[in-house]
Amino acid sequence: MKLAEYYRERLKSNRTAMLGLAFIIFLIFTAAIGPFFTVSPTQVNFSEKNLPPIGFSSEQSIYSTESGSLILTNMQGTWKHPLGTDGMGRDLLSQLMSGARVSLLVGLLATGLAIVIGAIIGVSSAYFGGIVDSILMRFTDIMMTFPFLLLLILIVYMFGSSLTLIILSIGLTGWTGTARLVRSETLSLRTRDFVIASIALGASDLRIIFYHLLPNTISSIIVLATLTIPGAILAEAALSFIGLGDPQIASWGNILNAGQNDLQTAWWIAVEPGIMLFFTVISFNFLGEGLRDAFDPKGE
Repeated sequence: MKLAEYYRERLKSNRTAMLGLAFIIFLIFTAAIGPFFTVSPTQVNFSEKNLPPIGFSSEQSIYSTESGSLILTNMQGTWKHPLGTDGMGRDLLSQLMSGARVSLLVGLLATGLAIVIGAIIGVSSAYFGGIVDSILMRFTDIMMTFPFLLLLILIVYMFGSSLTLIILSIGLTGWTGTARLVRSETLSLRTRDFVIASIALGASDLRIIFYHLLPNTISSIIVLATLTIPGAILAEAALSFIGLGDPQIASWGNILNAGQNDLQTAWWIAVEPGIMLFFTVISFNFLGEGLRDAFDPKGE
């Protein structure tokens, strides 16, 4: 059996990993096709504000032009807005789909950037050793001493809260774990016969690093990347929740921020994005654990 088929079969045997993968595929699918079947997430309609989801009802105080006072009205969910609306009448289904696109974009791009930086620093540190190793690892230690979220808040507060800056900030500060892992793997690999033979044959440092060392750490990098994506998604959501996210996009954190003051009258505004965050994070964690078990020969 080929090695890839062997890993695939081991992954398929892990039910929780397959459940996580199924939800991630569903999330990607809905994020991709959502804009073609829903209204704009920024479309405002105050006459439909705070509508509950289908199957629920809520009492809302509505101003009556006839009596000139507020009257209590029982609002029912409608199929026009199956997941309800927020305080400005914006459709929550379209906002959640937009938030899925934002979360996937942040998770994949920020994690990809962190993995690239961490892998290069880790493999360079282990391969060259000596003063290069000391400098790079001391720099890594310094970066690890800063609280991750507080560092993100400081960067975003100082330089702005655009989505691009948030992705760069997460990627440029979240590479330390990758660097440690890749360095550990490379320290073991650089003493192997195929690396020693490549050095004896006169292969360049770049060729040894990119053709022999990094490819042999790819399984560990894939597992780490899968487990890192949830952290990036939660970091963006946390920044948006405290008001430091990009105000021009409909992210799950922004929806949570908007709904935190209406928990008693419109609980669904905060609960729905919270549920999406929970299932997204746990799905990536399930998949990451499954990949780690599949790639681990000791798990046989």
